[in-house]
Amino acid sequence: MPIIAKSSGGSFEPIPTGIQQAVCYAVYDIGNQKGSYQGKSIIRHQVIICWELDCTMHDGKPFGVNKFYTNSLHEKASLRKDLESWRGKKFTAEELEGFDLEKLIGANCTMNIIDYEKKDSSIGQKFGAIMPKMPNAQKMIAVNHADPVPAWIEKYRAESVEVHPESTAPVGTEMPGDAFEPPQENLPF
Repeated sequence: MPIIAKSSGGSFEPIPTGIQQAVCYAVYDIGNQKGSYQGKSIIRHQVIICWELDCTMHDGKPFGVNKFYTNSLHEKASLRKDLESWRGKKFTAEELEGFDLEKLIGANCTMNIIDYEKKDSSIGQKFGAIMPKMPNAQKMIAVNHADPVPAWIEKYRAESVEVHPESTAPVGTEMPGDAFEPPQENLPF
């Protein structure tokens, strides 16, 4: 039977660009994923962090932003850079020995939402910077929740090497990065 691809005809409602308050509502471990780095096939352990913004779509639901990370606190890793920017301080040597990413759930932050040009010349949106919560901003409580796990997350988990161990790509170790208020004492991480 043929597999037919069609245009989804979908569109998305753009997030207002600029500074937005956000709250982390989920952190998903999607296992070891196949990829490439500098032209070589690799496998890297990935996580997805999801935030809800303080601005809403036309249907009244909050906008959401997520980012894929290699699960690494290496000095050049995007996860470490973003977490240190969010915290407003560097990790201690002790924290670098192991940091529980689930501590992020419920933590507030400030994001700078920017437009960027995708490979297909369409416009996408992402956060260009993540910073501590603004000093006088009211604490956000997430409306979204991680349960049940969304189908798109389950799709990534199903594609993991743990589910498909026949992969022969070498396992990646440490890789450099992935394509206001003083530090807050009450941050949970």
